[in-house]
Amino acid sequence: MTQISKITSYIYGFLLIFGGIMGYVKAHSKMSLITGLVSGILIFLACNLGAKKPKEGYLSIAAISLVLSLFFLMRYSSTHTFMPSGLMLILSTTTFVVVGLSWFKGKK
Repeated sequence: MTQISKITSYIYGFLLIFGGIMGYVKAHSKMSLITGLVSGILIFLACNLGAKKPKEGYLSIAAISLVLSLFFLMRYSSTHTFMPSGLMLILSTTTFVVVGLSWFKGKK
């Protein structure tokens, strides 16, 4: 994996976990806590996988960020609030694009 995709993915994973914890603290949302922790941990595991098998790491991170992008797009379209759904939509989409471009760059 490229350095930029690793850094982006680790930051994204951290923000997912942090966001899940904040959702629980502010709104007592157990679902936010569970999904934030699970998706953040999956991103970290995919980063570690990417160190050994870059293709699988890229595809795993891209798949997770794409699913979360679609989820946050639906949430944003129904609530029209920037926090947290709009911000997470931007972060998820950015991660998807960075990792996708890194994967295509590495295929050359």
